[in-house]
This record gives sequence, structure tokens and C-alpha cells, in this order.
Amino acid sequence: MDSATIERWIKSLGRPYETLIAEGAIPNQSLAELYKGRDWLTMEPGRGMELSFWAETKCLETIHIVLLKTMEGMTEYKGELPRPFAPVMVQSGVRATFGEPIESKGPTKLPLNTMIGGWDAYRLDPATHPNIKVIFTYAETMQVKTLTFTLIDKGHD
Repeated sequence: MDSATIERWIKSLGRPYETLIAEGAIPNQSLAELYKGRDWLTMEPGRGMELSFWAETKCLETIHIVLLKTMEGMTEYKGELPRPFAPVMVQSGVRATFGEPIESKGPTKLPLNTMIGGWDAYRLDPATHPNIKVIFTYAETMQVKTLTFTLIDKGHD
């Protein structure tokens, strides 16, 4: 995978699965349902990457990119990222680059006695990425574990 492909996906947030397939923007893979009745359908176009589509409309809503493996069975993305994102980032560097987050949460204990270092959310430039934000999820070390690009207003609950 390369940075141009990821940037194309980010700009494609909110667009239908069938259109993205027809344009060659995403691989021609079937969407998977983790369990019956789930609101999202997903595809994994590469190691450490997941695209999530709203089940009702099949519109692309979220892109997850795992940069740091923190659990057994996870895979990491090892390819290029669009600027100004980098494969290895820590919270202090994220805040120096992006400024004050629009939303933030500190360290949190998850089920199965797992800890995360929290997360920060930033709105992307509305001129080039309208209605899109990025969420940096941190490991306990405050290194960026996951990049999540998602719609701000999804048009549903």
C-alpha cells in the first residue's frame, strides 16, 4: 500500500462501496459482517488496515490503520502514510504537529486488563477533507497505536 492510495481512501469517505469498486479505488473484495445484525461491514485491504462501511448504505465511513501491534493476533501496517503522518509518532509529536485536539481522552483501562494511553481527535482541513477527522489512539507508551480516519457527521446515530 502507498500514501496516495490511503489519501484516496480518506477523500472517499462517505462514498458507496459499489462506486469505489467500479472506480478501482478499493479492492474488489466482499464485505464481511463480524456478527449478524452488526451496523458495519468491513474489509481488510492489507495488513493492519480495515475499511468500515455503514451496513444500511454501504458507504465508507471509517479507515483504521494499525501502526503498533499491542495484542497477539494483530497485524501492523508497514507501508507509506500521507503527509504529515509518520509510521512512528508519539503524542507529544502529534500535538506539536496538529495543535490542540478537538476531543481527547486520557489513559483508559479496557476489558481483559488492557490499557491504552488514550486518544486525540483532530478535524482535517475542511478545504481538502470536508467532514473528516483523524483519531490518534495511543499505546501505554504514548506511541501512536492506531490512526482512524472517519466522518464527523455520519448522517445516522
